[in-house]
Amino acid sequence: MEKLGLVLSGGGAKGAYEIGVYKALKKLNKKIDIVTGTSIGAINGMFITQKDLKGALKLWKHISFKTIYDEEEFTAIEDDKLSKIYIEYAKNFFNEGGLDIYKMKEIFNDYFKPKKFFFSNIEYGLVTYNISKNKPILKTKKDLNKNNIKDYILASASCYPAFKPYLINNELYIDGGYYDNLPINLAIDMGATEIIAIDLRAIGFKKNIKNKSIDITYISPRNKIGSFLVFDKNQAKKAIKLGYNDTMKTFGKLEGNIFTFRKYNLIKNYNKYINNYETKLNNLFKSNNQLLNQIFKSEIFKGILNSKILYNNFNNIIERAGKIFNFDESNIYNIKSYNRGLLTSLSNTETIDIEKIMHKIKTKNFENILDRRKIVKYFYQQIINNKLSYKYILPFRVEFLVALYIYIVKSPHTTY
Repeated sequence: MEKLGLVLSGGGAKGAYEIGVYKALKKLNKKIDIVTGTSIGAINGMFITQKDLKGALKLWKHISFKTIYDEEEFTAIEDDKLSKIYIEYAKNFFNEGGLDIYKMKEIFNDYFKPKKFFFSNIEYGLVTYNISKNKPILKTKKDLNKNNIKDYILASASCYPAFKPYLINNELYIDGGYYDNLPINLAIDMGATEIIAIDLRAIGFKKNIKNKSIDITYISPRNKIGSFLVFDKNQAKKAIKLGYNDTMKTFGKLEGNIFTFRKYNLIKNYNKYINNYETKLNNLFKSNNQLLNQIFKSEIFKGILNSKILYNNFNNIIERAGKIFNFDESNIYNIKSYNRGLLTSLSNTETIDIEKIMHKIKTKNFENILDRRKIVKYFYQQIINNKLSYKYILPFRVEFLVALYIYIVKSPHTTY
């Protein structure tokens, strides 16, 4: 009998991403039979076993430092600089041996639903580590009951040294990531024949997969989703959206890499613009083929054959454009509105004197040196005025290629 296992890694505040993945899996009608988790994955796994997406979203969309930490233990921080936050963790570790996890007990009490959990048809497993006996502890639903489940879930989530070790029956437990931060083998042992593994790429050990024949689909963040120790509702909301988007892209329902587009948008966009883009590019460099070849050697065009711009390379240019103009990476875009956004952003961008930029580079004066949007506009104006200066293209090749893309999009010569 086929059984789908969902494996949730540890990752602290990054765990909101896993709930976004779960939301997408429900949308895709993926029937989860087994869920295993470590640390925050053990907590998220509780929600999934209960089939409580609503509760998980409520927790993560309202999460804050006050949700996780006692204010008297954790000094209020006026800004979100990681250095200051980590200093607070270090102070608590050296003064108190870590933060107390009792606020997490309140979360558990608020969201744990015993009947929904124990009568669910989804099997559940977690990983923690007993430092008193120096051995890993793996628990499944048959090992858990209403009296001990809170302790083992919170023990799994006791991210030492940020948190103090968790005491169960006079023995100390810490985060399961000290043994296996992505418990795929546990899911296999519980009977999973197919696995979806969410790897938050957080600090922790990972075990070699014991059964190489198991079909494993890995889903990991393609974008930055914040620090694992910074609990913030806005960061969490974005991570949920990114988890959803990455999952839909993994299963072919959406497109893109860092950015996300409706299905078939990118191939239509490629077919519409690629010929004109290549033609214009070659015309601009017909008297300077050597420079064109140097551009094609850059990372953005890695893998190009015979100086032809491949589908993935072209989409790379499009996504670089979104990064330069600070588009929201968590949105799902229609390519037409995305392109219109690039045109609008460019028109709202000031012009620059690139000679001043280059002088700052030469004199190593890097203060306020680089607004990449302005450099894109500089090249765009050169292209439309047919006065392309080659000498600045190599240091700013990405900005030039983005400017050319926007020029082609604005030119009314093709239709879908």
